[in-house]
Amino acid sequence: MNFCTLFDSGYLVKGLALYLSLEKVSDDFHLYVMAFDQECYDKLKEMNFSHLTVELWEEWETPEIKAVKGDRNRAEYCWTCGPSVIYHFLKHYSLPNITYLDSDLFFLGNPKIAFDEIGTNSVAITEQGISEKAEKMYGKYCVQFMFFRNDEDGIAALSWWRDSCVDWCYQRFEEDRFGDQKYLDKFPAKFNNVYVIQNPGVGIAPWNMNRYSYKEEGRVLIKNGKEYPIVFFHMHAIKSVVEGDCLVLRSSDAIINKKQEKYFFELYAELTAKIINDNFKGEIAKVRVQGIASWRCLELKLRGLLNKNKALRNLYHRIFGITEHGAGTRFN
Repeated sequence: MNFCTLFDSGYLVKGLALYLSLEKVSDDFHLYVMAFDQECYDKLKEMNFSHLTVELWEEWETPEIKAVKGDRNRAEYCWTCGPSVIYHFLKHYSLPNITYLDSDLFFLGNPKIAFDEIGTNSVAITEQGISEKAEKMYGKYCVQFMFFRNDEDGIAALSWWRDSCVDWCYQRFEEDRFGDQKYLDKFPAKFNNVYVIQNPGVGIAPWNMNRYSYKEEGRVLIKNGKEYPIVFFHMHAIKSVVEGDCLVLRSSDAIINKKQEKYFFELYAELTAKIINDNFKGEIAKVRVQGIASWRCLELKLRGLLNKNKALRNLYHRIFGITEHGAGTRFN
């Protein structure tokens, strides 16, 4: 299983959590990382993981990417780079296939579950699991777990997405576009052998976790009476703050119940604390999970009202820097 991701030193702890959670559920994988700064690159080289290859972004950045860098903010630039990074690793290492992972994923099950479902298809994407209204704004599919086979159909979809993002990739709503993500809505009709993963356990996240019930200590979810094995949880908009000897795991947009805290967030907090203690001279003795604050509930209600007007919605996203992924999930 070949995976790739990208992040900088500000997101290094999350990137390490991604790798270590993968390592816990499988020994048959390789993760290719594009480090976006020297500190991140040096640390990953120093750790010398057996299932990881790291490259430094500034040694690879293409003329096409450099040409648009000044026209995009940090989030937009990250989104622009994503498909090009995937294409680079797939072709440079002559891989039969590769799967892009957002670096804030937390694996709870073997990803082979997803690949068994994908079968011989050339491209695979995951649904966000959001309302139809939200899909119209952000897209039906999520840039979090994207499979591309190194064949004619896989390369056709990846190349089109790469070129589209270089041409236009902004943190605003415009026609049928939003960042790099809404381009995915065109995949199933535009390209051949595109598969939409049916297991909702490949992509639980704060925005959809309340749609399901859980059993077997959070390793199985139930949707419409059917059971699915959980592969990963997408730790979107989750920040870790060290307060004395306590690591506080905070969500900026999720109300977390006790089962969710136990099944997902406590485990991630404990792994994060271990990474900090083992690699960054931390002295964390305990962890705590903190859900959404009351003021944030009001802010989300305001967002819902503003979403009814396109101009106000774009202004809101510009002011508050709201992102569905990218700088919101790959960088601090």
